[in-house]
Parts: sequence; C-alpha cells; structure tokens
Amino acid sequence: MPTNDLIVVAVVALVGACVQFLTGFGFSLTTVPLLALAIDTRTASMLAAILALTTSSAQAWLGRRHTVWPVVGRMCLWAAFGMPLGLWLFTDASERGLKLFLGISTLVLVGLLIRGIDVSRVGGTVDVVAGFVAGVLTTSINTNGPPLAFVLQARRLSAASFRATITTIFVSVGLVGLALRVWKGGMTHKVWSGLAVAPPSMLIGGLTGFRLRPHIDGPRFARAVQLLLVLAALSAIAAAL
Repeated sequence: MPTNDLIVVAVVALVGACVQFLTGFGFSLTTVPLLALAIDTRTASMLAAILALTTSSAQAWLGRRHTVWPVVGRMCLWAAFGMPLGLWLFTDASERGLKLFLGISTLVLVGLLIRGIDVSRVGGTVDVVAGFVAGVLTTSINTNGPPLAFVLQARRLSAASFRATITTIFVSVGLVGLALRVWKGGMTHKVWSGLAVAPPSMLIGGLTGFRLRPHIDGPRFARAVQLLLVLAALSAIAAAL
C-alpha cells in the first residue's frame, strides 16, 4: 500500500476510534466511507471490521454491567440468519447499489428517531428485524450500526446501556462475520499493510473520545447519535453516486 494511503488509514482510524468511544458506535460508519476515498471499498471494509473489534471489545467489557442481555441475544440470533446474504453481497453483488440502499435506509431510520418513535414497549419483533439487517450489513460492508442504533436509541436506553449493549452486539456478530469473510479470501496484502499502521492512532483517538464522553449525555447524546447517522448516510450515498 502506498505511503499516502497508509497515512490516510492512520488518520481515519484515529477519527473512527474517537467517535466510537464518544458515542458507543460509529467506528465502521465513519471509517469505511472515508477509507473508500483512498482505497478500494472491500479493503476498507475488512480493515474496519478488524479494527472495530478492538474498540468494541474494550467498551463492551468496561460497560458489561449495563448490558441489556435479552436484546443482545435476540439481535445476535437473527443476525446469524442475515449473514449468508451479506456474504453473498460481499463477494458478488454491486457495491454501489448496497451503499445507496444503506444511505437511504439510514436516513429513513434517523427520520423516525427525530420524530420521537418510542419502541420501548414493543416486543422482540423490532429486535429481530434490526438483528437480521445488521447481519446482512456485517458480512457485506461492515456498516451495521444504523439498524442497531435505531432500535436501541428508540428504546430510550440510557447512554451507558446503549454503549454497552451495542458494542456487545458488535463484538458477537463481528467475530463471526470476520471469520466468514476471511474464509472468502478477504485478508489481502493491503489489509495487512493497513493493520500495521492503525493501532497507535486508534489509541490516541480512543483516549480522546473517552475523555470527551462525560460532556455528552442525555439529550446531547441523542443528538450526537442522530447526527452521526445522518453523516454516515450522506457519505454512503455520495460514495454510491
């Protein structure tokens, strides 16, 4: 991988880690579109998948006492049913079409959040749907945050429960999804090169986000999540056009 591309990987990894530790999700949503400006989308997706496991694992462990385990179980179970479709998209389908779908669907979900949709009293059906969609996205382009963030935010979880629950799901489905894509030949020389430069900048970004976290809570936290989703959606649409 050229030096300029390696610099881009390091900078984007820093930004993604900061976002992840600040909001509880968003590493892949931030890094995949930005990395795809410099490297191919498949490499960007694989890099994000591997690096995101480190940030998500740390947050899941630190917040384990706030995890809503019934939601984690339902979403992970149904994510497993969506993963084969996502794996097929990763190897055979048009990336442009998938990114466009991701961007449009995310904007729709954000619109529902802004209108104040409350699913806190809804049964497990919404978790099933979100889990399935997240499974598809996990094994395709690894931007599985929007459906999960929509459901967890709409359930009015506290900031601590939101971060702990969503990162636990990320780790669970991420490990399986990564193994499936490695099996399909996703680990290339470019991926290994990117992994060699990203960890130091991720550490800096993660520490920065962690220090900023106490200043983002309640309504401000909800707005940060919604803004992040809008930016991610617009990035995906721009990349598809």
